[in-house]
Amino acid sequence: MAVKSRREEYAALTRAALLEAASGLFAEKGFDATSIDDLAAAARVSKGAVYHHFADKRAIFDEVFRVAQQDAIGRVLEAALAVPGERATPWDVAAEAVRAFLRGYVEDELKRSLLRQSAEVLGVRRCREIDEELALPHMRGLLESVRARGELQPVSLDATAVVVFGTLCEAATSVAFARNPTQTYEEMSVVVGHMLGGLRKPMAPEAPGKPA
Repeated sequence: MAVKSRREEYAALTRAALLEAASGLFAEKGFDATSIDDLAAAARVSKGAVYHHFADKRAIFDEVFRVAQQDAIGRVLEAALAVPGERATPWDVAAEAVRAFLRGYVEDELKRSLLRQSAEVLGVRRCREIDEELALPHMRGLLESVRARGELQPVSLDATAVVVFGTLCEAATSVAFARNPTQTYEEMSVVVGHMLGGLRKPMAPEAPGKPA
């Protein structure tokens, strides 16, 4: 295992301090109202140190948003692994994953604020690239487990993963912009749950047993 030098450790601490400061400022003041000077002051570093780590303010937001989304996906995975019962099906896991993903935006104003700003600051394409990198592999893996059980309709895994996660992102965005995030979360959870149910392949009824 390679040991970091003091310079590398200092650089990592500086970058972490910048991201933490930026996360709070972007959420509280907004991207446009936050200056590089604000970021440097909040992180207690020089303006030059900011530009040493990031090309510009947009690059900082890109990393802050990516970290927030990574945290959201991590919480979803924790919730999915915590689904109780040895007989829990992939559908049980999927249902809890949906609720955990949306619930994360209800519980965290910072994530809601960053999500509200993300499309305007980064552009829809970049936001999609981040989400696809972080979430689509997990979504596809869940669908593969459902298919292995013979419980998935005959659909393309890649296309389904894109559509399902796109739906989740739209639901999360609705929660982020809602006046009442909790109510919107509850409504969206129901809708997404019914949509996922449409992907579930009906199981053939068991053949009646032979008379004794």
